[in-house]
Amino acid sequence: MATGVLATLAHYRVTTYAVVSIGLLLGVVFRAVERHSNFYSIAVDLSRNSRSVLVLANFGVLLALFTGRIFQQVFFGSLRASELERLYDRVWFFLTESLLAWTIFRDELDTGFAIMFGFLLFAKCFHWLLADRIEWMDQVPHPGPNWVFHVRSNALFFVLWSIDLFMLALALESILTVGMSGIVLFASEYTILLATLLNCILKYYIVVHDIRRAARLGGDAAPPWEDKSMYIFYVELVTDFLKLITYLTFFCLVLTFYGLPLNIVRDVFLTARSFLGRLRDLIRYRAATRNMDERYPNATVDEMQAMSDKTCIICREEMIVRGPDGEPAAPQGAEAAGAEGTQAAPAQPAPAAAAAAQRAGPNDTPKKLPCGHVFHFHCLRSWLERQQSCPTWFVFKRHISFV
Repeated sequence: MATGVLATLAHYRVTTYAVVSIGLLLGVVFRAVERHSNFYSIAVDLSRNSRSVLVLANFGVLLALFTGRIFQQVFFGSLRASELERLYDRVWFFLTESLLAWTIFRDELDTGFAIMFGFLLFAKCFHWLLADRIEWMDQVPHPGPNWVFHVRSNALFFVLWSIDLFMLALALESILTVGMSGIVLFASEYTILLATLLNCILKYYIVVHDIRRAARLGGDAAPPWEDKSMYIFYVELVTDFLKLITYLTFFCLVLTFYGLPLNIVRDVFLTARSFLGRLRDLIRYRAATRNMDERYPNATVDEMQAMSDKTCIICREEMIVRGPDGEPAAPQGAEAAGAEGTQAAPAQPAPAAAAAAQRAGPNDTPKKLPCGHVFHFHCLRSWLERQQSCPTWFVFKRHISFV
């Protein structure tokens, strides 16, 4: 019997928590009402009694969860299992990491600081969920998410942008008027949230442009957008730069007025490593792809015929040498034999739709590298965005730099 009751309570843990919290709140309020006759005395008693303060704080957490649930249904609807798992992991990591920050500002911990921290965690949760939902949006097949998703996303962009700017302005005003205090922590956090939100907005409109482009070029049959990955790369690079500047500024301020901020040493290191790594990859990518059409010759028909496997190992599609009309080109020997025999029939123009799709699609010309391996032009370019080495040798851990 007891086991069944515990199992039922565990299944309805949120409802159980809400009932217990409301019961405790009513209990401390009734106790204060019995001991005092006016509202002011009741409020003073509730604020000075440690048990009453703990119960009120717990009820505040319940209200925050209830409000967050409403906002979630309005802006996201039901959350996927992966989103919930990542949200819980991020919340617990942020809470444990914040313990180090509290040790730095331990002399300034009060009710206002706790409320600001709770609101910051509330805002962070929606930024994290938004980032996951934009990532999911990029994986939805054509025609993409429905119009409700776009209305919700744009509304949430406006709400979060307004909240971040307002809280950042409030923190900066406090620093300028009162002086350096624990509020600098919230100023840096909301600046980071603004950079994260900017990342989500830019990615969203990049994906929207890709969806509209695919709709114009045939939907599911539309060729991929060749430059999309580079736009995403630039967005990530700018975001890392903004975060790095914010972390370094906060680090220097706290180091000057309080001491070594251990809570952000890891963030500074990871952000700096990510930014410098992306910058190095960008420089190498630019050097590797500079004048690709001239640096890497096109594979000829005879060279392709001599290959035992004509599959591009990047996209797993067969490589074909095409002529000016877009049709597969014949070997030189076959062309010569045809010319000596009968007169070749005039080439028929490709259909307009096929020609348009070919112009809009990526360049699939087979390119031959100095090491002798052949790949599609657009496959090689996309590969060099991530690795500046031959894909074939990379599989066997033998890197050949093109820079």
